[in-house]
Amino acid sequence: MSAGVQIILPGLFDLPLHELDTEFASNELPGLNRILGLATPRDNQAYSIDAIIQRALALESTSPGLAMAQAFADADEDEPARLILAEAVHLRADLHSAVVIPIPKTSENVQDINNIINDLNKLFKVDYDMSAITDGVFLLRLKGFDAPTHYPQVLSVMGKVINPYIEQSRQILPWYRLLNEIQMFMHQHPLNAERIRQGRLPINSLWFWGAGERPAIDTRPCWFCDDALLNRYAASLGLPVESCSGVSSRDDFSDALIVDLRLLQWLKAGLDTSLDEILLDIDRNLLGPVLKGFAESRLTLRLRAGYRHDLELRPSAKMKFWRRPGSLDAWTQ
Repeated sequence: MSAGVQIILPGLFDLPLHELDTEFASNELPGLNRILGLATPRDNQAYSIDAIIQRALALESTSPGLAMAQAFADADEDEPARLILAEAVHLRADLHSAVVIPIPKTSENVQDINNIINDLNKLFKVDYDMSAITDGVFLLRLKGFDAPTHYPQVLSVMGKVINPYIEQSRQILPWYRLLNEIQMFMHQHPLNAERIRQGRLPINSLWFWGAGERPAIDTRPCWFCDDALLNRYAASLGLPVESCSGVSSRDDFSDALIVDLRLLQWLKAGLDTSLDEILLDIDRNLLGPVLKGFAESRLTLRLRAGYRHDLELRPSAKMKFWRRPGSLDAWTQ
């Protein structure tokens, strides 16, 4: 891709627009609608967060997931191939499928998660060491074998059937045995019995991801994101990292990558902020400044949303003044 800005907005084309006021998408999102009206669709095969970011950074990686775990270890880690991240989740299973359900990061849930993890660490201390890196997320160091690399980032699987990943795990017998033992222990933990009694979701599983070797990278775009885990990963690759709030005060997007996960978090994990507030903020404080920079330069803009098409604006798009603005309603029908 030529010099310019890439915007990653997973979940954009999966939104329940019927929950918004009539005409909201058409009238209140001028920046997004300008992109939808002027952009050229480009075929896309990158649907998960991991795949989208790998494509945006042109990463040379043999792993389907982002190798994030190394970013949370010491620089002189002896066996980086044995590192993997873990997040406490609820696994809803029946006879034919299993679906990952998020556990909200309330103080009570985080305390329960930490208590269960502490008990796991005591029971499985021969198999691994596990330490917290943020609320509900942990770094696991396996002692007997390398970590599997086939798992995607946890948000990519929330609410989805995970049977394909279970089948892949069966191919790594030591790992599969350890997973089963962990889940059996969590399922039988007294805290979960009490949570069920209170009508709360049991914390009955861990989702693992982020294993693999840190990839080679040839580009160094300025990285804008508010996700602490992804920011740590980007910094480990040597990228200059800023929060998304820095976009509105920037006037040079000659080489920038903006990652905003709020729409996907709203869809998958629930956010206190309403959908219309999130969309308005994205339009005004992310897309607005970028489009201003686009109008004043010859940069290229690419919107990646994990949809069957990416949307690309090249400098020549400024000549398409005769095109009417697009609308998110039309794209999601």
